[in-house]
Formats: sequence, C-alpha cells, structure tokens
Amino acid sequence: MSRPWKKGIVIRAFADSGDFLAGTAFLRTMEDYSRVFRRAKQAGFEAVQPYLELEGGLLHLGTEPAQVREIASRAAAEGIDLPSLEIAPLQYSFTSDDPATRARGVDVVRRALAIAGELGARGILVIPGYVGKPWDPKTDQVDYEQAWDRTLAALRTLAPQAEAAGVTLLVEPIWNMFLLSPLEMRRLVDEVGSPRCGVLLDTGNVTLFGFAEQWMRILGPRVKEIHLKDFRRQVGTIHGFVPLLAGDVDWVALARAAEAAGFDGCWIAEQFPTERHGESVLDLTSAAMDRILGRLEPDGVNPK
Repeated sequence: MSRPWKKGIVIRAFADSGDFLAGTAFLRTMEDYSRVFRRAKQAGFEAVQPYLELEGGLLHLGTEPAQVREIASRAAAEGIDLPSLEIAPLQYSFTSDDPATRARGVDVVRRALAIAGELGARGILVIPGYVGKPWDPKTDQVDYEQAWDRTLAALRTLAPQAEAAGVTLLVEPIWNMFLLSPLEMRRLVDEVGSPRCGVLLDTGNVTLFGFAEQWMRILGPRVKEIHLKDFRRQVGTIHGFVPLLAGDVDWVALARAAEAAGFDGCWIAEQFPTERHGESVLDLTSAAMDRILGRLEPDGVNPK
C-alpha cells in the first residue's frame, strides 16, 4: 500500500567518511550543496535534513540569512524539500548543573529556530540534554528530576518563538538515560503545552529499551518526524546499529502504527557512509525505505 509520506535522508549521509560525529566539513561550497541535492534526487529521495554546525562550515549559527536562503533555493531547484534542521547536540545541555550552559543551550536553539525559518524548514531537532552518557562514563550524572524540570522550563521558554516562527521543536529520544519511556515523552510534550512542540521518533535509539511501534502508538500525533535507524538488541552497544531491515525494528508494525496515528511527516533515514563504497548507502537505503513505506508492488516494482 502506498502512503503519502515523504522519503528523506540526513545530509551527513553524503559525507566523505562514516564518522557520524564528523559534521559537514565535506560541504565546502554552495555547489557542494547542489551536488548533494541532485544526488539525493537521483537516489529517489524527496527530502534532505540539513545539519547546523555551532561554528565553521557554510551553515552554522552565524551564517547570514542570505546564505541560508541560497541553500534553500538550491534545494528547491533540485526538487528537494528541507523538512527540518538537525543541530549539533550535547555541548550545551538543557539539563546541565551549570546555569550558563543551560542558558547557552536555549540561545543555540533560538538561533536555530531563526535559521530554520530562513530555510523554510518546518522543524528543528532538539536534544533534551542528559542524565548520563552511557558512551562516556566519566560524564557527571545529573539528577533525573532536575533534568525533567530544566528541560521542561527550556522548552516552555522556547515555545513562543517556535510558534512565531512556524517551526516545531522536535524532541528526540536518544541514549541519554532520560525520557526512557513513551509515557514520559508524552507527558513532557503535553506539559510544554504548545502546538509547536513535538517528537522526532528515532527508531533505532528506542529499540535498545523499547519498541518503536509502541512509541508511535502512544505518542500518536505528537510524532512530527521519524528518524529511521535499525538496531540489534543482542549487541546492545553503539555497534548494534545496522543498515535498515537488518535489525530488530518491526517496520511493518511501525508503518501500521504511523498510519493509524495519521502521521503525515517525513521519514528521514539517519544512515552514514560505509568504510568501503560509502556512496552505496544512498541507493541501498532508498531501496529499503521503499519497502518500509509500502512503495513496492507485490512483484517488487516501484510504481513511482
């Protein structure tokens, strides 16, 4: 069954290496953006999620509006939608014990909202901070209740600007020892109380400690976008992330739950180049998404 869902991919999938923390150093000129958008279209994607650096590169917190609009224009010229903006994550956590760090986190998101508006993007990814970082045991832990209160306060502070900009704050569940249940995430969004606060559901992240289809069902219309990743629970570490269709995500159940919830956002693959033949990730991911999104006829032919 074909659903009216857009198929997208993160811009970091076009990088020179598979280091998902490497950022966008590969985007050195505006023509590099055009090249990425053309290649995305060629691979069968309708959308690309840009990445906002804190500093450096062509798209960062200090980028002038005219340059931001040029990126949007180049995407439009290739028929590519820019549904949302991904921003560099945990340096300035909403949950930090340091008030200055928390304030800087709010300022970063404020600036990202303005840039998203210039791009014509409808949302920005928001990392809510952390109680702990399982990949970095040296990180000081934050009290869970304080993390909740601080995140809620930050999102409530940002909501009026998000509403004015017409850009949605997309809270993403990550491996942060925080917001580990869809019930918690639902309560957080509801307590913010803004139509411009929702969820970016990351299917691979939640599979370590839950089921993506249950998150989709419980959160319902609060889910505005989906990051597609697959994960093998038996591995249980960052090495458990695998190509789409190779892990434990029940894609059929997830698609049904999304359809039942009336989900009409973009499905964005968060995949990265492999060590060898890195560019093949684009075509392989596109083909996997055609299966996930129900775009293939019974004989395996894409009717589009």
